[in-house]
Amino acid sequence: MSALRRRFARRLSMALLVTGGLVYASWVLQFVLPVHIDPVTSFISELSAVGQPFRRVFRTLDLIGGALLLVGGATAWWQSRRWPGVWAPLVVLGTCILLEALLPLEASFTDDLPDPGTSSWWARITEPHGVISFIETNAFLVLLVTCSLALRRIDAPLRRRRALATVGVLAALSGLVDAALTAALLVNGDAFALGLVQRLGVTLTATWLALAPTWLLWVTLHRRRHDAAASAASADSGREAPPYDQQRKVS
Repeated sequence: MSALRRRFARRLSMALLVTGGLVYASWVLQFVLPVHIDPVTSFISELSAVGQPFRRVFRTLDLIGGALLLVGGATAWWQSRRWPGVWAPLVVLGTCILLEALLPLEASFTDDLPDPGTSSWWARITEPHGVISFIETNAFLVLLVTCSLALRRIDAPLRRRRALATVGVLAALSGLVDAALTAALLVNGDAFALGLVQRLGVTLTATWLALAPTWLLWVTLHRRRHDAAASAASADSGREAPPYDQQRKVS
């Protein structure tokens, strides 16, 4: 592959990852579209539920975002030829977002609550959309851990790693609070602040998705190019050049 094609493929993968991450927070359109659910108490998935006036808009954005993350993760895996533990959960996450859009909620969840303690709750939380959301959440947690470890292993700048880790941990903590509030909703029918916490968590997750995997890909490919150039230069001079990481430590 020529240098021009490699550069184009690299930039395309990064653009897919950044755009897919940002589209993950498409719920913000709720502030400009006249939807019929409360952002403080409702699930984000209810924006795409059957009966919502702009469900096609949110489903389409979910389809686009999921496809971008899926293709971006696959192409990043192909280009980097490293970190399968990072790109695989990213592909799974993108696939889950696609499936969520294809299998929306049958109705607005918090507007039609079954009686607490009845068997209808189990039917609600075990429907395909709920199971896919559970897999999606766990895929993100795996991705958060593996990507953070990969950035540490490749010796990425500490300050940026800490900033991304902070965003990722806050997103994970928001997810835990969201799960606790969902449990409270199932038990006593109280959904207060559930939507607010979920929207905060999704926004943090989208920010992390747009930045962390993209940065890992950029650092990996940048150091590979540097090592290749250094090896070519050393071959001309008749001696072996140290890897990029060793050069950084020496300098």
